[in-house]
Amino acid sequence: MRARFIGGIALAALLAGCGPEKPAETPPASPPTGGQPAAAAPALTQADLDAVPKATKDYKIALIVKTKNNPFFIPMIHEFEETAKQLGAVPEVQAAAQESSYEQQVALVQAEVGKGVQAILITPADSKALVPALKQAADKGVLIINLDNRLDPATVKSQGLKLGGYVGADNEAGGKQAGAAMIEALPGGGDVAVIEGIRGVDNAETRKRGFESAVNSKLKVVDEQTGNWETDAAYGKAQAILAKHPTLAGIFCANDNMALGAIKAVDEAGKKGKIKVVGYDNIPAAKELLQSGAMTATIEQHPDLMGKYGVRMAVGILDGKVTSGGEFLVPLETIKHK
Repeated sequence: MRARFIGGIALAALLAGCGPEKPAETPPASPPTGGQPAAAAPALTQADLDAVPKATKDYKIALIVKTKNNPFFIPMIHEFEETAKQLGAVPEVQAAAQESSYEQQVALVQAEVGKGVQAILITPADSKALVPALKQAADKGVLIINLDNRLDPATVKSQGLKLGGYVGADNEAGGKQAGAAMIEALPGGGDVAVIEGIRGVDNAETRKRGFESAVNSKLKVVDEQTGNWETDAAYGKAQAILAKHPTLAGIFCANDNMALGAIKAVDEAGKKGKIKVVGYDNIPAAKELLQSGAMTATIEQHPDLMGKYGVRMAVGILDGKVTSGGEFLVPLETIKHK
């Protein structure tokens, strides 16, 4: 059985009409971005976006995700396509090869501009490296909506990029929820490690920071390694961590793909059930691991809602029904093994 806890927003209302349940290059390292815009963006409500009527034109709207290799993006793509069609827009989906393929994302942005799209929704592989290409697109009249991983606000400001808006989760809050789940799983305390995403990328940094702030003084973080969002990389890092820290009690992985690798390493080390693994994303593979107890908890951040409300925001702005520059935060849930 699983316990579900919602952070901040009533889930039942947000999920109404959302459709079915969710079934390379290395970017240069950069310092943490801080996770929030320099100035708070106007908050948009579900009601604001649900009120967006059918588009007045058959707008061409492109969604560019990091990769289709991560199951996290599949429900986002599905809801984007379905909602765009409902609103009378023409959807197109593009994806890079890997989550680290930021240069390929740059090329995809340029290609979509060449096709004459009116809006681009993007989950950037790098919070800074995508900004110049997006600025060029915006200068040509293309509306840019940032999904999931925030673009770096300082870089956005310095480049003069005017974003249409942001739709995603509060990743620092999600990291704190992951930390709370780890504390609950280890009431007697203990040493824990973090396998983080690509360093310098906003959602990787904010999830790690949230987790660390939650466990501070309650658990000891003894190691931090980057798994670059990938299962195989996290598997190797987890093996090294386990060899170095024989008394390790828990591992937080900043996405479930990496948690799969960590769980494999824990199992092979003969420590299944002895080391708690907390993930992030609630991908389909995590559900079975939660039921068996191999995974202690994960954080659900509703990529389906990002796809749905990202395209609603875009159509609303293009038709003058929604003010540009706002943001909509989707709810977070802690999904736990019971």
